[in-house]
Amino acid sequence: MLGIIIKNDWNDLGKMKRGSWIFAVVAMGAGMMTLSGCLKDDDNAGYQISAVRALNAVPGSESLDIGLDENKLNFDNVTGESEEFAYTDTLPYKNAWPGNRLVRALDPADYPNAKPLAQGTVNFIPGQFYSLYIVGYEKIELVVTTDDLSPPSEGKAKIRFIHLSPDAPSLDFGVDGVDTLIASDKAFKEAAGFATIDVGETYTFNVIEHSSGDVLHTFEFAPERDMIYTIWIKGLLENTGDAALDFGHGVITH
Repeated sequence: MLGIIIKNDWNDLGKMKRGSWIFAVVAMGAGMMTLSGCLKDDDNAGYQISAVRALNAVPGSESLDIGLDENKLNFDNVTGESEEFAYTDTLPYKNAWPGNRLVRALDPADYPNAKPLAQGTVNFIPGQFYSLYIVGYEKIELVVTTDDLSPPSEGKAKIRFIHLSPDAPSLDFGVDGVDTLIASDKAFKEAAGFATIDVGETYTFNVIEHSSGDVLHTFEFAPERDMIYTIWIKGLLENTGDAALDFGHGVITH
């Protein structure tokens, strides 16, 4: 399941630099509880929790803040410090209260009057896992996926493809030499469902321009038994001269 949240037109990437934005942080934002457990409110009513992680996929961006309501998701309650959340950084799964939650991506350098780079509402369902992605380049947006973390079949792994390169055309994704694609005709911000794949060998994966059939990127990857992965396409296809922004891929291990 893929949902695109609300867009925001504030596009001054030159302002993306480190700062000291502070949210009111509560304990639920740290660590990962098993989803079979419950949290309780003041009335002692039990609630099954949700869990959420995040990826900064905005090419070249320095560390950002990401919040759920007034809670800072990139905050480690154990160390008492903010977690780095620059381009390609991922945050681990953390607890999230179920229900409608306001998600905001902010530039910490603009504290205390930070205008959201992007914001929107996500409905977290009890017992479900989610990934948030900050995406775009000149226009920053938020994307959310529901993550199916049910175990793969015996001796298998699961793999999913998501297109997060803001200037790339619609893409296909598959194994070199195999006609059946893992993902077909995925535009920017679109994700495929999880596919099952055999383990025990190294695959050559191709990222292909859907309209022309040209291979735009190739890489090798050896999935491991019982693991779940998201392959995300990153960077700028038309990048010139900045290796940090090169078109390519990243791997999220769930």
